[in-house]
Amino acid sequence: MSVLRILHLYPRELGINGDAGNVLALCERARWRGIESEVVAHAPGGDLPASVDIVHIGSGPLSGQRAVHDDVLRIAPRLHEWAEAGVPLLAIAGGWQLLGAELTTPEGERLAGARVFPTRATLGAKRHVDEVVVRMPDGTALAGFENHSASTSLEGAEPLGRIQHGFGNGDGTEGVVIGSAIGTHLHGPVLPMNPVLADRILNQALRSELPPVSQTERVDRYATNARRAIADRVGVGL
Repeated sequence: MSVLRILHLYPRELGINGDAGNVLALCERARWRGIESEVVAHAPGGDLPASVDIVHIGSGPLSGQRAVHDDVLRIAPRLHEWAEAGVPLLAIAGGWQLLGAELTTPEGERLAGARVFPTRATLGAKRHVDEVVVRMPDGTALAGFENHSASTSLEGAEPLGRIQHGFGNGDGTEGVVIGSAIGTHLHGPVLPMNPVLADRILNQALRSELPPVSQTERVDRYATNARRAIADRVGVGL
């Protein structure tokens, strides 16, 4: 691979919680390992590139979701193709809701999703705004910030992890993992705060294990301290 191509879906409409930092983290962590990257921003009505190595979609309010909804359905077949081919995809909160099977608004309106994830989200009147600590199946602790009103059912899919503090999906779990695709409510943004996920995505995209380098070791210490601070504030041990 000569250049790592990252597709950033709807950065203007979906990205109110610093989610663009996820794309920046991927680019920087690749650059520190000597890998050049290219970010392709996709707007409604635009053409998709012929191939990509990573797909990212951020979060946004219902108005932003409505603004891109028709385009999400238009590009859904290509997203399915990439997901089935193992292209890693990271979907944050509102973006994840659009890539699920269905999103139900507080008024009861049902918006069809792209069905990349077998998940359904229902928006409620109460917002869940809190710091979050999640334990993944391998024992790794993730931390971040949630700001959403959704209750999300996974319909048989595996969660990203179990909630130690926070609301998450609403059933004691947080996020979803389908192959190389991850959906999560975590902001912060999630990848700089949890570099284990960033390197997992890069490893999947490059189909190789990237070694740590001095730059990653340095910023990973900062991230560890940030996660520990969150865990200490909410009274959860990492």
